[in-house]
Amino acid sequence: MPPPHEVFERGRLRLDFDTYEVFLEGASASLSLREFELLKFFVTHPYRVYDRLQLLDLVWGQDVHVEPRTVDVHVRRLRRRIERNDAEPELIVTVRGVGYKFNPDALDA
Repeated sequence: MPPPHEVFERGRLRLDFDTYEVFLEGASASLSLREFELLKFFVTHPYRVYDRLQLLDLVWGQDVHVEPRTVDVHVRRLRRRIERNDAEPELIVTVRGVGYKFNPDALDA
C-alpha cells in the first residue's frame, strides 16, 4: 500500500509535497526547489517567527554554508510568486528585527 499523499490546501494555495507542485487560485505556480522547500517549511510551521540563521539550518541544512542574507533573497522571490501584492506581504510576514513568519489566515481573505 503506498504511503498517503501529503498535500497542504487552504484558501487559494495548494502545495503537493509529493509532486512538488504549487497551485495559486487553481493555476500552477512555478517555484524553484529552494522556494518550494521554504514555502513547505512555512506552511508546516505557521505563526512562529524564525530568524535567518534558523531558516538556513532548518531549510538549507546545517552542512550548507551560505550568507544569512540568502534567506532574504529567497523570501523576496517567493513573495513575488505567491503574494497578491509582494510590496505588502500578507502570507510571509516580516517581524522587524526578528525574522519571518507564515500567516495562513491571509489565505482565507
